[in-house]
Amino acid sequence: MHADYRLLKKRILEERDKITDQELFTSSAYADYQSGMAETAAKRYHSGIQVIMEWDESDHADVAYTDNQTIHENAANPITASFPTRLLKSYSLTGLTGHECGHLLFTDFTALRLYIRSMENGSFYPSAPSATAIQNQYNLKEIIDAMTGKNTAVCRTLAKCAATIMNIEEDIYIEARMCQMFPGNFRLGIHLNNERFAEQIPSIQKQIDNNYQSFSIMANLIIQYCKAGELNNVTGYQGEYLDCLDTCIPFLDDAMYEPDPRERFKAVNEILIILWPYIKPLVEEAEKAKTPEEVQAHGKKLEETLGKQVAGGAPLPNGTGKPKLKRTGKLSASSISAGKKEAEKVLKEESGRIALQKTSQIAGGTNPGVTYNFDYKGSGYEESVNDILDALTQIATDKVNIAYEEELSEELQQQAKELYYGDAHKGIHLYVNRISHVEQHLKDAYDRIKAPLLTISKRLQKSVQEVLEKQRNGEKLTHLPYGRRFEPRYLCQDDGAYFSRMRLPGENPELAVALLIDESGSMSSASRITMAQQAAIILYDFCKSLQIPVTIYGHTEQSAVELYSYAEFDSLDNQDCYRLMDMCARGCNRDGAALRFVAEHLMERPEETKLLILISDGQPNGEGYGGTAAEADLRAIKQEYRNKGIILFAAAIGSDKERIKRIYQDGFLDITDLNRLPKLLPALISQFIN
Repeated sequence: MHADYRLLKKRILEERDKITDQELFTSSAYADYQSGMAETAAKRYHSGIQVIMEWDESDHADVAYTDNQTIHENAANPITASFPTRLLKSYSLTGLTGHECGHLLFTDFTALRLYIRSMENGSFYPSAPSATAIQNQYNLKEIIDAMTGKNTAVCRTLAKCAATIMNIEEDIYIEARMCQMFPGNFRLGIHLNNERFAEQIPSIQKQIDNNYQSFSIMANLIIQYCKAGELNNVTGYQGEYLDCLDTCIPFLDDAMYEPDPRERFKAVNEILIILWPYIKPLVEEAEKAKTPEEVQAHGKKLEETLGKQVAGGAPLPNGTGKPKLKRTGKLSASSISAGKKEAEKVLKEESGRIALQKTSQIAGGTNPGVTYNFDYKGSGYEESVNDILDALTQIATDKVNIAYEEELSEELQQQAKELYYGDAHKGIHLYVNRISHVEQHLKDAYDRIKAPLLTISKRLQKSVQEVLEKQRNGEKLTHLPYGRRFEPRYLCQDDGAYFSRMRLPGENPELAVALLIDESGSMSSASRITMAQQAAIILYDFCKSLQIPVTIYGHTEQSAVELYSYAEFDSLDNQDCYRLMDMCARGCNRDGAALRFVAEHLMERPEETKLLILISDGQPNGEGYGGTAAEADLRAIKQEYRNKGIILFAAAIGSDKERIKRIYQDGFLDITDLNRLPKLLPALISQFIN
């Protein structure tokens, strides 16, 4: 199968236009894109991070969270899904990445846990609220009275309310830090999310009509004020909740961007006193819980209520320790406000704000739903579009490559059906197995073992690199017995070699290589299959690096002859090195059928020099195929393809070396020391290059 690259490119472009939002944002290409940005932010402070993209449209599904090593993002979250174009959706997801990186870099988890633990134990940290107003003094007394009783349910309820407000302040602080440190796509995405997040919170009146807890309503007002600086109050509500928010605002403004977490804790303590009238009903309900079971049930119910009613009620990351970046001075208000204006401009240019909608394909035909101003320079706008197109192209390329590999497998199987294998193999069916989609575990396995093997390959390449370059680029040949140019300087040697000529590029025919590996059960003994696999990895890298066409097959027999295509001449996806990790010892070995198939496969190559190498540990041993008859079949196959120009070598690594030598005769390679096998095969190929 010969690849038509123009047709493949056309198929990739066509496939790109069919990719859905779910396919794009959950693809490995897009996850790599987000991981790259996260690593850029985190590695500066000696912290690696990986982003995993998920898709969950269920109610109350997580938006994003991190375990201090991995960021999980739900690309189907309602905030991201509400944006009208893929570019804005991508910015939104980048904002989530930036938010979680902010926690990893700037959240003081040790101090935060101390604050919450102190509240659960019935005390304020780092100090009790001042409560200067008369009403606040009364509220403080009631809270202290409630905490003094050391009722577990009461203290946990207060701690939960404190954590809710603390979470809001911590989010604002770490986002502001990220916006100041990374004023590009992170800042833009964070502000876009905050604007849309605040918009999606129900209006005050709607929350009242839906019987929200009073504390939940106040928490939502605080979130809107902190994130967007405005409230969703389309009905013009005027009442106690707004009055209470006005009382909280001075503490919010003072602590929102405060680098010392203890100052933020003090502000939360003051706000708790102000919110006490709305927390008190929750505490009174908690006082009814007496037994451990009742305490647990009350805590679970409160968690569910706040999780449903308070916007973005996800807990802080389960991190540990101090922030990666030490506290610095005050945050720049100008950099934060600049980010908000930037987000408003991009949102306006991207078709304005629209109602929540779900999309499954690119808007506008072949364009990925992006309308933008090329003159806008605020945050790498054009580069972001290209990033999405790159991810789309990668996904489409992967899909087309998989389809191509499936077509290649079908073609190989058809060739196997049409090939005549001789009387010794009548009635024998042959299957060609090829992995279309390479799983991650094969890539990981290859990455674990490749380093020393590729070092051997690189060292062996150096010995033939110069010769190959001369063959391909042309060179001047001197001291010849005949040629186009007479060279007087050689007359003194009196050997008749007085001429020179130019060898043109490609004048000497190049080489194609096929490797066939016995995967019978006995190859599991003495690490034979392992050494054969290592030899295959080195040989593949050696040939690919030197642009020598190579194909690698394994073979065994179970109910039929099974061929395993690990590397193909015409493979396009650059995944064959990983396919080699699937090699293992399996069943019996019907060498003749496998050898004939691979020889025919090699015969189709245009290169004049064709080298076929067989690795085996014993004599043929298939169903009804063994002994002298099988040996005679193999000798006949060797002679047949030798007459057709194929050079065959058999590398014997088992106890039946004499039988293998008897079969393959001058093509026999004795590998007594298995450690020589990986280096021997490239060295053998080098002979045919020289």
